[in-house]
Order: sequence, then C-alpha cells, then structure tokens
Amino acid sequence: MPRKFLFALTLSLLSVGTLNLSAVEDSGEAKSVSVDQICGLYLDEPMSADSLYRGKILKSTIEVSHVRKVDSLCQDAPRDTFTMDAVMKNGTIVQCFCNAPIYSSVLHNTPSGSHLTIQGAYKSLTASFFEGESKQCTLTLMNCSFK
Repeated sequence: MPRKFLFALTLSLLSVGTLNLSAVEDSGEAKSVSVDQICGLYLDEPMSADSLYRGKILKSTIEVSHVRKVDSLCQDAPRDTFTMDAVMKNGTIVQCFCNAPIYSSVLHNTPSGSHLTIQGAYKSLTASFFEGESKQCTLTLMNCSFK
C-alpha cells in the first residue's frame, strides 16, 4: 500500500510541475498565469516560485478591490516612476515595482471591482502571516504595464 501512495504522490507532483512549466516557457513573450494559482501552489515555499519564474515576463488579469501607491526608491529611474499595490478582493497583492510614469493614471482610474491586466517581470513571491494563521500572498513584478 505505501508504494501505491508514493507513486500517486509522485505523479501528482509531476503533473503540477509540468502545468506550471508550460506557462513560462522561454519564448520571449509574456505568459499568462493565474495569480491565485501561483499563490496557492507556492505560498508555503516561495523560493520554489522564484526558481521557476525568475526572469520571466508574466501576465495576469485580476479583479481589483483597490490600488494604492507605495513609497519606494527606484534607483536610476526616471522622475515620477512609481510602485503600486493592486489588492484583490481575497487580500492577495500584486505589487508592481518601478513603473513608468506613463502608467500613473492606473492609480486614479481603477475602480473597485474592475478587471486589470498586469504584465511585468517576475521579482518575488512573499507570504505574510497574521493572527489566526491567515496568510497574505504578495506577487511582485518589475516594470509593469497595464490594460
């Protein structure tokens, strides 16, 4: 019986890995991914996501609860370069780090409940833990563009 369990577990892990690898093949184009899927699969081991997605351009459409500007220093960046958090209704955050000033309108023109497509270079995945053992996932992308 333990062999069957181990075999099933191995197959399950292989199929999950294959699914995610296909989402980030090196083709020079942005790959569409689900923020919820990335957070669900890698929240307990964010370094696994780092090794899989580092250097990849990711694209995802999210439903926004609200957006907020985050004070940050983007070295060697043009004036008015900004960082923002796009907070989803479930508390997940897509942080866009060092965005071009031409996208600053997204800070004021993204109402709650709207859908926002974000594209950027993967930087990191982090988890914050709160009382009651709830976890908050933050996916950080660099040089985002928005639609």
